[in-house]
Amino acid sequence: MNREMELKGEKRAGSIFLNKSFMLLFFGKLVSQLGDVIYNMAIGWYILTITKSATQMSFYMAFGTIIYVVMSPFGGVIVDRYNRKHLMVWMDIIRGVSVALIGILMFFKIESIWLLYLSSFILSICGAIFVPASNSLVPSIVEDEHLTKANSLTSSVNSLSNIFGIIVGGVLYALLGIKFIFILNAVSYILSGISEMFIEYNNKININKAEEKHFIRDLIDTFKFIKNQKPVFIVMIAATLINFIIVPVFAVYLPYIFNQIAKTSALEYSYVGAAESIGFLLGALIISTIPQRDKINGYLKIGMIVYCSLIFMAYLAVNSFINGYIASGVLVVIFIIFALILGVFSSIMNIPFGVFIQRKIPNELLGRVSAMLNTLSMAAMPLGMLFGGALADLLPMNLLLLFTSIVLSGLTVSLFFIKEIKSI
Repeated sequence: MNREMELKGEKRAGSIFLNKSFMLLFFGKLVSQLGDVIYNMAIGWYILTITKSATQMSFYMAFGTIIYVVMSPFGGVIVDRYNRKHLMVWMDIIRGVSVALIGILMFFKIESIWLLYLSSFILSICGAIFVPASNSLVPSIVEDEHLTKANSLTSSVNSLSNIFGIIVGGVLYALLGIKFIFILNAVSYILSGISEMFIEYNNKININKAEEKHFIRDLIDTFKFIKNQKPVFIVMIAATLINFIIVPVFAVYLPYIFNQIAKTSALEYSYVGAAESIGFLLGALIISTIPQRDKINGYLKIGMIVYCSLIFMAYLAVNSFINGYIASGVLVVIFIIFALILGVFSSIMNIPFGVFIQRKIPNELLGRVSAMLNTLSMAAMPLGMLFGGALADLLPMNLLLLFTSIVLSGLTVSLFFIKEIKSI
């Protein structure tokens, strides 16, 4: 009883920064995601460098995404059945030990592309449990009036880790190689797991033991629940289509432009990713200072218009470089500016929607619903990566960007006429 009163007192603290459990979650995620960013940046550049093929790189990235998408609904059910803090700790420890072992094997000259796929397999499964667990934990350790600020800070974890991780990843990859990146990522996971052990969390989820094995039924019920939430369901369908269109631009086209067309270094490419993260952080700060609104559809529409405009301007920039009107250095600066703006509006779109979901979904369903929503929105990403990788090897990049901006603009216009989205 005293422990529960202490937890409630902590949650009601005047500032989110005085909430010890939330700050442990924040710093734990910051450390592990910093390692993740360094790792992902290095792996993608490494595969593209040795294969010189956008198809090969996109196939590797699609593999991890497919595993994550398939496992994510199951991860959501698991999160709603077991202690979320314990799940987070174990997922970080498993990821840390697994990546460390693979890194050690590479130091002993046991190197294979299959080790990269094994690493992606393990990280994707653990991530499918860790992400809904960490997202669902926030409303349990933070008061409702602090949710927007907490979600802004949590979203800023990605930005802060990307700002430093992408640049540091470019430097470390050039200086030390891929083997050291594995060990560094392993250390970041283990440190994150240790931090999460000290989170004070009262697990209030009571599950009937007789019901624990009905995972498939729970998944079907969760999907039906989301489908009945018409505005949320339609937004998720739109997000699936948007991801199919946009993911190839950032996962395949952009690194291909820098690696194979502009012939820049990994460090110059990392500046663009860092700029996007800085923009996302700025957007999180902006959205945390804006008075909370009941409707968020305005944020979504403005963000989509900006997305369309930026991809069209990216087409103009690449076209100008190919025709010799601008130098590679100018192209890099242009993409840095684009990435900064993109990050700001990505944050302004995503954070209000995350808060909307946390407030509308009952806590006992939040883990599985969040995971299912994540799965639905990510379902088309692997197909988009594979499709984009194949197109990048077959068609001129400037035409691909132009085609993407046209298709995305058509989808954006259609969103303006859907009544369910207007109600959000």
